[in-house]
Amino acid sequence: MTEDLRVMRTKRSIKVAFAKLVNEKGFANVTVKEIAERAIINRQTFYNYYQDKYDLTEQLNDEYLAVFKRIIAKRLVNIQPENHRLPLLSDLYQSDEFSVLWDSREILLALLSIQYDQKSFSARLQKLFIKMIQKELPVELSDIDITIIGSFYIDMVTFIVKNNVKLTDQELANLRKALTLLIQ
Repeated sequence: MTEDLRVMRTKRSIKVAFAKLVNEKGFANVTVKEIAERAIINRQTFYNYYQDKYDLTEQLNDEYLAVFKRIIAKRLVNIQPENHRLPLLSDLYQSDEFSVLWDSREILLALLSIQYDQKSFSARLQKLFIKMIQKELPVELSDIDITIIGSFYIDMVTFIVKNNVKLTDQELANLRKALTLLIQ
């Protein structure tokens, strides 16, 4: 158990160091040497867990996409079938898993900023939202619907992590009302 705890701490230290460096310097300017120095480990320890910064990024992407998938799935269970009301991403505040995201804002901000290929976190997150939402709707979404809804969710996530803000119930109600008026 002690070894597992030590591994968890080391990985957490690497992830946090990586996120801070990406947020300070940008992904392209971050090196494994800098990540190791910031995490107070040697480079070999980094390589014990990750092949390179791209592998670290992919593992973080997978980890946080899994968290979002659980949150979205719980939220979609509450769609009202009579009006097919889609949940707002900000409604994830109601989820028990929200604290995982809230405590990881710096990592999420870093992941959202990394755009090295088509498998970026934001592109994968947008596809995840659309795929999960589409299953619950009685109609097919058009390409423009997918783009707008997906962009909305990504913008909500980005707003939350960049501004370090939790919307109040009243702000959520106002946002939902404004969106309803715009769409009608």
